[in-house]
Amino acid sequence: MRILGSRVRAYRKARGLSQKDLAKNICTQATISLIEKRNKIPSMQILLKLCSRLGIQLNDIIVETDDQIAQNFREVGYAIRSGQYRNAETRLDRVKFRSLKEADEIKAYYYYRGELQLMNHANPDEAIFNFGMLLNEFSSRTKDIYSVMSRLGLGLSYAQKGEFEKAELFVTQAIRNLDGFDSDSHDLVQDQVSTFLRAAKFFQQIGKHEKTLSLAKKAIKLSEQNNSLFLLEDIYQTMAISQLELADEKSAQRNMYIAYALALVAKNQRLADSITSNVAKYQIPPLAL
Repeated sequence: MRILGSRVRAYRKARGLSQKDLAKNICTQATISLIEKRNKIPSMQILLKLCSRLGIQLNDIIVETDDQIAQNFREVGYAIRSGQYRNAETRLDRVKFRSLKEADEIKAYYYYRGELQLMNHANPDEAIFNFGMLLNEFSSRTKDIYSVMSRLGLGLSYAQKGEFEKAELFVTQAIRNLDGFDSDSHDLVQDQVSTFLRAAKFFQQIGKHEKTLSLAKKAIKLSEQNNSLFLLEDIYQTMAISQLELADEKSAQRNMYIAYALALVAKNQRLADSITSNVAKYQIPPLAL
């Protein structure tokens, strides 16, 4: 099941309660914030007490998670994280925008549509429209993951248009909002890691290699904390290339071969071939055993 945080917020406000008022003697204010902003489900005991205080039934704010819309969005997200952009677009096309009722569903739709315009069609203007719709409709100050990734998407869209100053502004905002983000699900960890990596590659593109290394290290730290190998081969290769640009050949050599080993483990032949090409291009010698 999943909780509709936007409904909890609406019922709370309709009764003139602050988050602190709703939480009193039941849970912490932070718990209420997580329910409303992240759809985080508390214990059933807490949930029943909150419903009692709000004067509502449990089924007013709880829905089953296996409905078709939620399933479609899960599949779209997985396909995008796996780089299967055509598959993702086919699945997103099954979602009828007018059928979407919840804020998170609408945010997901705008974000995924913008991302696919950028990755499938190289159409930054349409991507900017969709990312902008999300941020305009749901407040540019929101710090949920869709809003963070949409800011990054805006930056990468402007970069594709050659407007690098504007691009850097949005990419920097996205990374700033990502700092301190909770990693409370497998998918969220992967989205955060992907955001750090894509931002790192952007800064590499504009020649800010120290920034690239800083972001790559954040991605690695997050992966280690969550026992995740997601995109690590790409992260290490990105680090190695920037280290070469900064004349740190020893670190670059080590990280390039770590990247190659991780690519083999992940069975990512495309990236393994890219690493092999870069080893030859930069004349990186074999590691001494």
